Amino acid sequence: MITKMQDQKEHFRHILLFYYRKGKNAVQARKKLCEIYGEGILTVRQCQNWFSKFRSDNFDIKDAPRSGRPVEADEDKIKALIEANRRITTREIATRLNLSNSTVHDHMKRLGFVSKLDIWVPHVLKEKDLLCRIDICDSLLKREENDPFLKRIVTGDEKWIVYDNIKQKRSRSNRDKLAQSKSQFANIH
Repeated sequence: MITKMQDQKEHFRHILLFYYRKGKNAVQARKKLCEIYGEGILTVRQCQNWFSKFRSDNFDIKDAPRSGRPVEADEDKIKALIEANRRITTREIATRLNLSNSTVHDHMKRLGFVSKLDIWVPHVLKEKDLLCRIDICDSLLKREENDPFLKRIVTGDEKWIVYDNIKQKRSRSNRDKLAQSKSQFANIH
């Protein structure tokens, strides 16, 4: 996809060079290009920059090499770093591979990883993980049949708290009074 986009840029530059040699200015050349390819392909400023290069006898239509961090990254290396340490940060990956933090983040999205509780996990559920979830749900349902534990779970704010609601039997106290029944309640904040 990147090479296709690069080829398209060079194609537009060839056309700009053609219009430059025909004696047109940057605005006229852009207007002709937009009539054919659509309004958003090039800005007036981009056309003016290329016409400026052509006026200085620089007819090279390829991008000049740039300094700085490379935009392209080896996704296999990123994936290997994640598999070696699921708690690695994008900043650590960027430092190790000499990339920008945003480039690493973009590649993480493309690889299908998301950060959950500071651990990189695949965004898409694999069949193995799906089958594991089904097995767990099945075992919980079977457990519920033998020991109804779901009634003892209190949920609130994404927390599950298991508690036992044990009622004490009436007993005689030291003063020969009946003790009242007591219940335990979970307090969720």
